[in-house]
Amino acid sequence: MVASGVSFGVHLPTRMLPGTEAEPASYNNLSDIVNAAKQSGFASIWVTDHIVYADPWMDCLLMLSAIAGQAKEYGLTIATGVLGLPLRHPVALAQTLATLDILSGGNLTIGVGEGSTRSDFDALGIPFEERRRIFEDGVVALRSLLSYSDVDHQGPYYRFNHVTVLPKSIQRPCPPIWLASWGSPIGMRRVARFGDGWVASAWHSTPEEFQVSLGLLNSALASRGREPESFPNAVNTMFMYIDEDGKRAREVAVHIIERATGTSFDGGSGHYLVGSYQECKALLQRWVEAGARQICVWPVMDAVNQMRRFGEHVLLQL
Repeated sequence: MVASGVSFGVHLPTRMLPGTEAEPASYNNLSDIVNAAKQSGFASIWVTDHIVYADPWMDCLLMLSAIAGQAKEYGLTIATGVLGLPLRHPVALAQTLATLDILSGGNLTIGVGEGSTRSDFDALGIPFEERRRIFEDGVVALRSLLSYSDVDHQGPYYRFNHVTVLPKSIQRPCPPIWLASWGSPIGMRRVARFGDGWVASAWHSTPEEFQVSLGLLNSALASRGREPESFPNAVNTMFMYIDEDGKRAREVAVHIIERATGTSFDGGSGHYLVGSYQECKALLQRWVEAGARQICVWPVMDAVNQMRRFGEHVLLQL
């Protein structure tokens, strides 16, 4: 954590990014990333979630389970940023998440979202157009299952009686459940209503857009009698490639990011952490000033060395 009070997380390589010729991550790859996270000053390890996607995508929950014990040893939080909640039944998911919290020593943050990719839903036979209503029903059911025994739930999509998921998580009543939103007024009201925190997306927001959405969230929290200052947030999916030479960094990263996002690269937008150390420090400062409390980077290549560069040349000088 830096003097500003902002902490940093790193994404595991769940997605094999196009243009990198990446192989599926091995346990040793994941362990090396966690080691580098500890050594470089990161506070958390994050994963993102898809099932049937344009690019190969590894199971994010299994990846977290592979490094949960190592993260526990190092005092690192593990986090789902984010799970497509409608893609999994809340009873089965509650068992998995309670187990992850135990394996990590009570250091799990659960980030959930409504899902954004039709192919995931079509493959599972789940109506994509209903994802927001399924999501809201699922959040309520998941929190009850993680927190209580003998749970009855009669929602519009999920219905069950007398269900107890054991063993319970270490964190009680349950691990914090953060909600994802790209920042719409409706999304911010949903975060304030159902969430213990907000997961924003650097891919889909600039720092200035994030700041506007944070204002909407703070108003929604206050209207519910909740304290905005104590409500956490994280900005995730920030693709990263840094170098002493900013031009060299862009030569490596731009074509990867453009293929991964399907958009033209805009280095000044704040979506991506690509450039020289000084350029990246200035960009991160925009996010800090906008109100980000945790920033989660995703190295597009050479993750371990990128994390070490970040720790030495960026994090220590913020």
